[in-house]
Amino acid sequence: MFVSLLVAFAVGASMPLAFSPFNFWPIVILSPAILFFQLSYINQRKHVFLLGFVYGLGYFGFGVNWIYNSLHVYGHAPPLVAGGLTGLMIVTLSLFIGTALVLYKKLMLRYLARWAVWSLPLIWFSMEWLKGWVLTGFPWLSLGYAHINSPLAGYASLVGVYGLSSLSILLSLLLVNWKQNRNSLSLVLIFCIGLAGFGLKKINWTEESGEPLNITMIQGNIPQEMKWRRDDRQKILDTYWDATKLNWSSDLVVWPEVAIPGRSEDLQEEILLPMSMQASENNSNLLTGIVVSDWMKREYYNSMMLMGDHQGVYHKRHLVPFGEYYPFRQLLSFMKSYINIPMSDMKAGPDEQPMMSVNAVKLGVSICYEDVFSRDINRDLPAANILVNTSNDAWLGDSLAPHQHLEIAQMRSLETERPMVRSTNTGQSAFIDYKGAIIDITDQFKAQTLTAEIQGRSGSTPFIYFAKIQSWLAFLILGLSILMIKVVSRKA
Repeated sequence: MFVSLLVAFAVGASMPLAFSPFNFWPIVILSPAILFFQLSYINQRKHVFLLGFVYGLGYFGFGVNWIYNSLHVYGHAPPLVAGGLTGLMIVTLSLFIGTALVLYKKLMLRYLARWAVWSLPLIWFSMEWLKGWVLTGFPWLSLGYAHINSPLAGYASLVGVYGLSSLSILLSLLLVNWKQNRNSLSLVLIFCIGLAGFGLKKINWTEESGEPLNITMIQGNIPQEMKWRRDDRQKILDTYWDATKLNWSSDLVVWPEVAIPGRSEDLQEEILLPMSMQASENNSNLLTGIVVSDWMKREYYNSMMLMGDHQGVYHKRHLVPFGEYYPFRQLLSFMKSYINIPMSDMKAGPDEQPMMSVNAVKLGVSICYEDVFSRDINRDLPAANILVNTSNDAWLGDSLAPHQHLEIAQMRSLETERPMVRSTNTGQSAFIDYKGAIIDITDQFKAQTLTAEIQGRSGSTPFIYFAKIQSWLAFLILGLSILMIKVVSRKA
């Protein structure tokens, strides 16, 4: 058993190589296949769970260990606190894989072996969905993200990233079936699934809408330790403003998340109003991140503010635990003493907010972490013509996370067939086309400007409708799995 666990950990640890920046997507099929091959020789429930759990420790231990850096280096949490929270996250994510394997193995052993190859992909779908919901969710490194450039990419507009994960698991199982039984039908199915994916990628579910917008993004590359120092505020503003004045010919200039340090009430008269007037005088618009505040109510929002010819405000709906708010406040308020993140006690924006638009082109705006969740992006669809996501990935440092985050943003474009303008502080800022491909991209940790003509789109992909029922589908799959296990257990 020890050797099996060692192999499980090793193949799990290889999984991050399937995602950006490495992009070796075959690993996302081969790695689980090795796990399932081992699983076929293990029957004891505790050993099955342990195999999946240890696989998860390798998978997420190497894939999301950047959380420690964010908490310790930028959140100033002591090593013990940062390490403890990071370890807790890795363990929690690993539990989902262990649980999925236990459910699958019980179904397979209880006279349902012939359906096993279909049951695990459905169970995996449910587990990834749960991972994206429990405690507000953390669907980072879902298997489907590795398929952004694989033959399966075309399925994203049908079933989204969780559906892609299920297909990936199905291919892994078919590979194991072929290896064990030399079943040629398994190879035929693998080929047909990949071929269909190529065909689906060529289908356009949406169409061009309105006139294109000329859009400029400013990447300021402001170090996190400098961002909230009052003495550096003017230098930060000058960095963005000097670059903006050279690009007033654009219809829209986008600054990243909280590009303007400080509260809106303090900056309204001296900074925000003059900026808006200059944008209007140049027949342009400026969309910038800022903390919108109401001092009397003690309310602060992580927001995007549109100024110039068009006006609007968007308040972030999906906040990051500990980074932007403290969950279970009564129990965990003591954590404030250990994690020192500026503006970390914010209020979530309302579910329903008026959409911003520029020259009749509607913008689906999201901030940072929100683009990790399809459900957050889909709130503005199918009305939105262009997606805009702003972020401050300086929190992630020089790790795998900024690359993984960009890959996630590409998936949102692929699912919805909407181009995305992704503006970040330290990179990677990028223009993404409606098929999830990078049009242009900045370097990391450099002050840069990008300009592109972006064509908006209208209409809906099948996934936009599928997303409305996937929560119920996940619950149904889990419920039926547990029910079937109980029924066949009584017959045994």
